[in-house]
Amino acid sequence: MKPEKRQSWLIWIIAALAVMNIATVATVMYNRKRSEKEITARDTGRNQLQTPSFRYSGGYFSDELGLDEEQMERFGQINPVFREQVWNINNDLNRLRQRMFSEMSAKNPDPVKLDSFADSIGLMHSDLKKVTYRYYVEISSICDAKQKEKFDEMFGAMFINERGMGQYGRGLQQGRGRGRQFN
Repeated sequence: MKPEKRQSWLIWIIAALAVMNIATVATVMYNRKRSEKEITARDTGRNQLQTPSFRYSGGYFSDELGLDEEQMERFGQINPVFREQVWNINNDLNRLRQRMFSEMSAKNPDPVKLDSFADSIGLMHSDLKKVTYRYYVEISSICDAKQKEKFDEMFGAMFINERGMGQYGRGLQQGRGRGRQFN
């Protein structure tokens, strides 16, 4: 083979290898990006499972506790009532907080109105806790011993954190003023 032809073939082979290397690197980079997006999407879905709304859904309890049909039927009667009550209380709390903040930020805030708002908010928090403990007692009553143990674990984590209960407070602080302290 002539040296010029041989050199021409070598140049074509090197060019082909370079193109293959570039394609390989591009494929690896593309797949990494895609994997990162899939992981992000999967994690987002997993985080969605941790939202309070999902945690109180029938599917979550059914899956986590292994509820049978009869238990799910009873759960289907209890859960919507609880969710509606919590939703209503939280909406009322939000409205009161907005009104309280408007009064606080007024040029001359009225301490009597602010005290009234604070008292009303405290009573609504009390109502929310009552609705929550009644819900817990009702759901516990449909569970067998093993399910109750799992339910206690699930509910305890949500209850103690309070954010799972639709609350946005600061958690385990003791009450002040007319509030009671429990030891």
